[in-house]
Amino acid sequence: MDSYRYQFGRGCLSDQLLGQLLAHVAGLGYVLPREHVRKAVRSVYLHNFRKNFHGHANAQRTFALDGEGGLVLCSWPRGGRPRLPFVYSDEVWTGVEYQVAAHLVYEGFVPQALAVVTAVRDRHDGVRRNPWNEVECGHHYVRSLASWGLLIALSGYRFDLVRKEISFEPAVEARDFSCFFSTGSAWGVYRQRTDPRTGRRRGEVEVLYGSLEGVTVNGGETPVRAAR
Repeated sequence: MDSYRYQFGRGCLSDQLLGQLLAHVAGLGYVLPREHVRKAVRSVYLHNFRKNFHGHANAQRTFALDGEGGLVLCSWPRGGRPRLPFVYSDEVWTGVEYQVAAHLVYEGFVPQALAVVTAVRDRHDGVRRNPWNEVECGHHYVRSLASWGLLIALSGYRFDLVRKEISFEPAVEARDFSCFFSTGSAWGVYRQRTDPRTGRRRGEVEVLYGSLEGVTVNGGETPVRAAR
């Protein structure tokens, strides 16, 4: 395993399931066996997420310090770490953390996903780091935009432009839920309330810009109104 430099060999790579996550976001479902995917993304969380980086050795850039949490790019839980692994393996990248968190949501591991996101946002608390600039390779680095996938995953948002259908299926167990949504022609807020007596959920879409004329929401069961 030491024949080649800067590889990960038997390591548990955090972004090994990026293609499957993109398939989920696009509404394509599973392109790999579901049971293998769920086991793999759970293993990424179990082996690569650290609640505290005390004693963590990293010879490269330091994006997490003692007392902070985060998800490293790679680990070797069963041994076999190359003598010269890929140089970023011990770093944390917010873009990959958001990617893994979104995928955890899709596989039903919501508490684990929120633990990863909480660690990211705790590091960027406005005191130790800029909350609007999650530095990786450089300032305002684009990979952090993977956080958008969290919005899609947590809200269960789907938009079929051809059929003009929007649907929401929130992944969080909350009596009241609201989130931002956007399409090619409009953006606004989706709200969902749960009747405490019946347990039935009722949704509503408020369009803040543009129009959803001709578009149905949740099979036509959710009303759409324009902002006053």
